[in-house]
Amino acid sequence: MKASFRQSMTWLHTWTGLVVGWVLFFVFVTGTASYATQEITRWMQPERPMAPVLVPDAATQFDMGYQQLRSLPQSQQAQSWTVTLASDARNSSALSASWTAAPEPGERRGRTETLYLDTSSGQPIELAEPVRETAGGRALLRMHYALHYIPADTAILLVGLCTMLMLVAIVTGVVAHKKMIQDFFTYRQQKGLRSWLDAHNLISLSALPFYLMITYSGLLFFLYSYMPLAVPLTYGFAPDDRQAYYSELVSQTGSNRIVGMGGGGPRQAQSEQAGRSGREGRSARPLSLGQQAEQFADFRPLLAQTEALWGKGQIRSVTLLPATRGQVAQLQITPAYAQTIRRSRGAGTLSFNALTGQAITAAPADIAAVEVFGSSMLGLHEGLFADSWLRWLYLVSGLLGCGMIATGLVLWTVKRRPKLAKTGEYEAGHQLVEKLNVATIAGLSFGLAAYFWANRLIPADLAGRQQWEIHSLFLAWGALALYCFSRPVFIAWRDCLSLAAAAFLLLPLLNALTTERHLGQTLGQQDWALASVDLVFILLGLMLGWAAVKVQRKLGQTKRNTATRNRAATVASAEVL
Repeated sequence: MKASFRQSMTWLHTWTGLVVGWVLFFVFVTGTASYATQEITRWMQPERPMAPVLVPDAATQFDMGYQQLRSLPQSQQAQSWTVTLASDARNSSALSASWTAAPEPGERRGRTETLYLDTSSGQPIELAEPVRETAGGRALLRMHYALHYIPADTAILLVGLCTMLMLVAIVTGVVAHKKMIQDFFTYRQQKGLRSWLDAHNLISLSALPFYLMITYSGLLFFLYSYMPLAVPLTYGFAPDDRQAYYSELVSQTGSNRIVGMGGGGPRQAQSEQAGRSGREGRSARPLSLGQQAEQFADFRPLLAQTEALWGKGQIRSVTLLPATRGQVAQLQITPAYAQTIRRSRGAGTLSFNALTGQAITAAPADIAAVEVFGSSMLGLHEGLFADSWLRWLYLVSGLLGCGMIATGLVLWTVKRRPKLAKTGEYEAGHQLVEKLNVATIAGLSFGLAAYFWANRLIPADLAGRQQWEIHSLFLAWGALALYCFSRPVFIAWRDCLSLAAAAFLLLPLLNALTTERHLGQTLGQQDWALASVDLVFILLGLMLGWAAVKVQRKLGQTKRNTATRNRAATVASAEVL
């Protein structure tokens, strides 16, 4: 009999979700962690100072950092000075003064040095140990779109294909639902397949707008990589033809940041050109930044006015740029949070003439609607505009996305297991999917915990320790995956979930044994951002532990049912005899 449209959509939803589900689970796990990139990096660098309890006003903090930069001999020839204030902004938990040196030949950017300051005295904080190098949250951010161990271009295309199929799975899943509202409020416990289907529906519907937004916007990041012939077929294949397209697009959209380049393309060329121009300008500039600073205006009134305008704790950093040929020395004040959802470089930043204190205003660009839409979608994807509470919502939605994918993968095997159990012959494909589910869901969870364990256990001065942190993630994941394929599926689920739960639950203890940044100190000093990382570890451990207990109960029930059937068969045989 010919299948109906809804049945066809159900079939398409099932198989598109399965074939890319394991890659998507990795992408969602690492992508969800990327919403806490700065907090994870702080946790993985315990030598950095904690957030101060008492925070002075912005003008006082800037003056402390500014005086340090003016007095340090090594900062006088710098390309820029930046004072990062202790504020509510992400990665701004401590007052610091940093300077960026001119790039060496062949480099795009110069090296940045940072000095942490005491907010009460303005004096440098003597760190007990140098801040360790770490892959931090940035590595997880990159892995969620570029994977690892394979060429980035190949990985981006693979993730793009999986993302497109996920968008298909989401849309077909919505179409396949007959009673969407009813399913959202329905969950039947201990009903086998029905319970798994209810759980999948509930998790899927609870953050459906987020899934649609994050999937669609993810495709926009590398639009030109996914459609590489669109521009050459219209403008030509020569580099000058491509540059002509970029120039025309910039003039029409009013934005220098082209949607779809994913961080490369013309922006890189512009950056390199800016670097060359900067080096030429510096070679011809008679005065260093330190010398120019002697003629700078008093910036404290500007900071006080800005803080009154934005609110206390809403200034992230203050940057000083020296005068170059054709450009005056500038003071740039950056807000704690993006002032718009749009993904726009320098959005909300106020610029002033460093000599006179007068505001430098740029004529507002006439931005095309297509650019507003594209940059807004990318801004929604990254969530850089979000304050602390909204970022928690991003994190919860991301975790729900991980649950949606995990329950969908398990549901595929649960739905087919009863039919195979009747014949007593399990297909090789079904067994492969079951083992891949365990290896991906439980194995990746264990590998992620191993990533943080490695940060604490690898010597801080070991060369290349950032890469070894990443290697530890995949080595632990691979080892547990091998174990999964060597054990019966229910035992593999129980053991792997238990190991992952123990690894996360013990992380706060390991943190307390190896550093001074444990929960007792972070909670006592009200450093909520740092404390939240340990608390999330505990929460993840409890969730994985709960899942392991559920599997153990299922395993015990299966053994009891088998024993009952065997006794019944024995009794029946005795009666026959």
